Amino acid sequence: MNTFLESSTEEFKDHDEDHETKLVNHKKWELGYLKRKCRNLEVEQYYISYMNRLRLSHLGIFIIILIFIAIVHSLLLLISYSASKYHDSYIDIGIYMGCTFVTLAVLFFHFRLNFNKRYEWLTFATVWLAISSLVLMDISVPVYRAVTDYNITVPTYYSFIIYAIYIFMPIADDAHALILGVAVSICYIILFSFVTYRRRIDGTRDIDLARIISEGIFMTCVNMLGLFFRLTREVAIRTTFLDKRQCVEENLVLQAARDQEKSLLLSIIPAQIANKIEEDVKIRIEHMKQTKKDRRSTHEDGGSTPTPLWRQPDTEKLFIEPHDDVSILYADVVNYTYLTTTLDVKTLVETLHDLFVKFDTASQEYDVLRIKFLGDCYYCVAGVPIPNEYHARSCVYLGLRMINDIRDVRSKRKLDIDMRIGVHSGNILSGVIGANKWQFDIWSKDVDIANRLESTGEAGRVHVSSETLQQLDGEFMYEEGTVKASEDPVLQKYNIRTFLIKPPSARAKNFITMRRPAAPMRKPFEFKHGGESRSGGSTNFMQNSISQYNQIRNRATLEMSREVDKMPFGRIQVSRICFGHEERLTLDEKEEQCYRRNITAVCLFFKDWRWEVMFMEQPDIMLKYSLLVSYITLLCAIVMQAINATQAFPFWTLVVISNIIMILLLVMVWYKKFWLMFFSEADSSKPNRSLSKWLYKLSDGVQSNVIVRCIIYLVVLGLHSTGVLLHLLDSGNYAEVKDAIEQPYGGVRNRISSFNAWAVTECFILSTCIAFLFTRIPFVFKFSVGIIILIFYTFVVTLSYNSIYGQSLSTNDHLYPEYSHIFVMCVTLGIFHLMDRQTEFIAKVDYNWKRQLLEKQYDAKFTNETISILINNILPSHVADIYMSRQMTNELYYEVYDNVAVIFATIRNYDTEQVGIRVLNEIICDFDEVLSTYRGTRKVEKIKVAGWTYMAACGLDPKRSEHRKTQSAYRSSSLLPNGRRSHYSSRQLDIEEETQIQDDMPTTSAQAKVQNIRLQEYEGHQKTINKSEEYNDVVFVMLQFALDLMRTMRSFNIENLQCEDTEEDRGALRIGISNGPMMAGVVGSYKPHYDIWGNAVNMASRMDSTGIAGCIQVTQATAEILQSYNVKCTYRGLTYVKGRGHIPTYFVNVDESLNFVKIREESSMVIDTIKEEETTVC
Repeated sequence: MNTFLESSTEEFKDHDEDHETKLVNHKKWELGYLKRKCRNLEVEQYYISYMNRLRLSHLGIFIIILIFIAIVHSLLLLISYSASKYHDSYIDIGIYMGCTFVTLAVLFFHFRLNFNKRYEWLTFATVWLAISSLVLMDISVPVYRAVTDYNITVPTYYSFIIYAIYIFMPIADDAHALILGVAVSICYIILFSFVTYRRRIDGTRDIDLARIISEGIFMTCVNMLGLFFRLTREVAIRTTFLDKRQCVEENLVLQAARDQEKSLLLSIIPAQIANKIEEDVKIRIEHMKQTKKDRRSTHEDGGSTPTPLWRQPDTEKLFIEPHDDVSILYADVVNYTYLTTTLDVKTLVETLHDLFVKFDTASQEYDVLRIKFLGDCYYCVAGVPIPNEYHARSCVYLGLRMINDIRDVRSKRKLDIDMRIGVHSGNILSGVIGANKWQFDIWSKDVDIANRLESTGEAGRVHVSSETLQQLDGEFMYEEGTVKASEDPVLQKYNIRTFLIKPPSARAKNFITMRRPAAPMRKPFEFKHGGESRSGGSTNFMQNSISQYNQIRNRATLEMSREVDKMPFGRIQVSRICFGHEERLTLDEKEEQCYRRNITAVCLFFKDWRWEVMFMEQPDIMLKYSLLVSYITLLCAIVMQAINATQAFPFWTLVVISNIIMILLLVMVWYKKFWLMFFSEADSSKPNRSLSKWLYKLSDGVQSNVIVRCIIYLVVLGLHSTGVLLHLLDSGNYAEVKDAIEQPYGGVRNRISSFNAWAVTECFILSTCIAFLFTRIPFVFKFSVGIIILIFYTFVVTLSYNSIYGQSLSTNDHLYPEYSHIFVMCVTLGIFHLMDRQTEFIAKVDYNWKRQLLEKQYDAKFTNETISILINNILPSHVADIYMSRQMTNELYYEVYDNVAVIFATIRNYDTEQVGIRVLNEIICDFDEVLSTYRGTRKVEKIKVAGWTYMAACGLDPKRSEHRKTQSAYRSSSLLPNGRRSHYSSRQLDIEEETQIQDDMPTTSAQAKVQNIRLQEYEGHQKTINKSEEYNDVVFVMLQFALDLMRTMRSFNIENLQCEDTEEDRGALRIGISNGPMMAGVVGSYKPHYDIWGNAVNMASRMDSTGIAGCIQVTQATAEILQSYNVKCTYRGLTYVKGRGHIPTYFVNVDESLNFVKIREESSMVIDTIKEEETTVC
């Protein structure tokens, strides 16, 4: 098994390696590409449905924030106002609470889903109405104070309202959100122009244009950041949604792969044994992969090679089950030899296919399990795997039906063929033996008796034993059996009396043709796996639909409609906190909770820290966009500070340094993108020049390294904050500010004209926004930076520069200005933290789905690998390729070969009843292990095992075939030992090395000549093979294989002390070999069965049956070919062969070491020629 598994798993990467080496699809993060992808996959409507639910979730969060902010703001007003001024505070509080109530009443309309879907235009109207209510609330207070008290105040919520438009409002269209955000900004610009800054603070009536421009720049930045956050969120959610869609599709693909695997197994092996084999193959694949890892690690450490799998006693398997009270049917096609020697390949395969399809259909109808074909023999059993009390009756009915079917084919195709059938009832062992080309089979003396009943029967008659006749309950008329049966030694040994079922009348024939088993007989065979059944619709691996991919895609689209309802929004569910949840959760709700349980509630960490590390190591494709927006925001902050006050030289020096650093960072992160956009010819190409190549790798590395990303993040924030700090530090040089510091309470407000405290606050607000702008920075790290900015600014406002901030404009009359500045900063930090929490949670849910997707892809690959192993262990590899590529459904497949060597090797004088089936399994596994060494262009293909006879062929290479109906690539295949220790390993490495040389050799004439000379050197002859005899080497390869089988059998006998048996030929091999033109094909309706036909097959079988134990008998043509390879063959004489009469046969001369005897020794001249030719080739 190891040889096959190693070759099968070489290209099968480990899950972790595949995860690490997987290339990032950069287009996946392009919004236009994501939109097209959603439309192409027909999931756009489901995405819209999910986004509607997500926006409602965001709206719920906004309502909670709005209520909380209104309450906190009202409490601040109550704290700041003195007892005599409470009536003034009530007005402000009334305006805030009243407008908040109106806004909530309007927004609650969105939670009426049915009403909302019916009148979609109301969605836009209510959003505009809610935003207008908030703007009116925020504007009315400054206007009221300016009109009534002549006090100038600044609005409180203008940045909050703009955030809400882009982040929280249920607005589907980005343009609609931008228009609304710009409209709100214009409203506030009008307020600043005609109320707040309609005159300068020094008392002049000129409009304070600098501060109005500063406010305009700030609101432009807020709109830009809000739009960027909105687009980033859409990219992230669309990516998450498509990942979920892919996860759903992969799950369906995995299910389809499992169904395919099960369908294949159940088409050849009953479910009880198939399940055991399936699990065993999967365990062996995993074990082999682990062994290969151990080998690599051991090799690096200089240790020894681990023990091979088949030498581990705990892996021995024998897939055999006993069955009592069953009936066995053997059916033989009369004049089969005539068919194989006279019909052309197409007619032969069509005839056999037509015939065996009818037999398969009839066997299913009568609940009889077909076992296999043995050339012209078709045998089956009733009562397996499910007991059937009518097993004898079913077999007899099937036999009569088969006689009718073959006579229909005979009449249709004008062929002289008939059916000879034998039926016997008893006990059997059933299962799978060997390591390669598994076929379900049965063994017991009762099987041999049924075989003898068939061979001694009459054409067109059903020959039954007395045991079978007793169970027919007189349903059929019968007569005494044949004379040959009474003289048969096997039947005499077991005292079997035989009978012939009388041919039914014409009316009874119609009854037999139309008869169906009773429902209780069919019911046990109905399997629900994959929606198939053995009775209603056959488990037909050959009839897999080529439209399976489209079906999976359509099912995935429909499945998404259900998945959308359970896709989560956030770690903490506000609705369940407020309204609770049902005690009994649905399956969807339970699955939704699984997403949350894997992530901590507060810090949003994966509970598995390895996941957290791998999550942070993901590349940040959005880094370049975040850095570009940060640079634009930095430029806006610089302009705001420059127009509000005259800046000193250190400030401008910092501006120059900041621009240089930011431009360098932008070049670094954007280089790869620009190169792919403007210089790359393909997405996978890379630059060739050294500088360009270095910048490309640097750009790619920055996105992938979380430490570098964090450094860039801190540098950007540092540049943002440093300029504001210099502005603060430089403010102490202004005379007005000095006076304010010296006389903090002495009417200095009108003298502070050079310092705009709100511009500084707005710059710190932008810094807070930038702190949450980057996507692949650790969530807790970003929140910590935001908290640090807030604490630092609180320290600046309340302690370091409290005199300045104490004299600045406030948001409300009599409210401490320091409270206003800190309150606005807290609102900004809280909003972006909540937004970032949800973004982080969605990103981690997406990562969780990606891991699930990788697991499902790994499982699908693992299952497909199992399928590949199973199908290559059932059919020849080149035929298996057709099944794996789904090129073959229910069509005929056939091949014509010019020269194929066939071997029949029978183990003599071993009886299953005496030694048990385990001994046969041990021997067949040893033979299969020998077979594993014959690979490459001269591969030996195992055909079947019939009882104690092993059949194989050499030359079934599609490249050698004269005609193939279905074209497919050739795949080299090995075999699967049955988990047992090896009895054969002497020539393993040599043959593998030789095969590798042959496979890798170019097809030039000189090298082909050297290859022939090398073969001649090993074979010991000097003959040059011409083109017409090029394929004769398959005969010599088959002889080598036969000798290896004999050596293996001798080793087995010695090891098991069989050599001490008094019977000298016990366990000896009787081998027959023949070669010639060959036909091969796949026949049958629901069990893919590959077989070969031709005179060479018949002659090889006769060479075995007429041979002598311990000898290799060959035909005259085969002997002549072997003699040309310097192999000595001895003429035996004329041997009678059924269907051919007396023909000359030969024995291959074999010495005591089981090597063939050479005719002559090779000369030194040949060796010199070989060396000279090899030197020339090298």
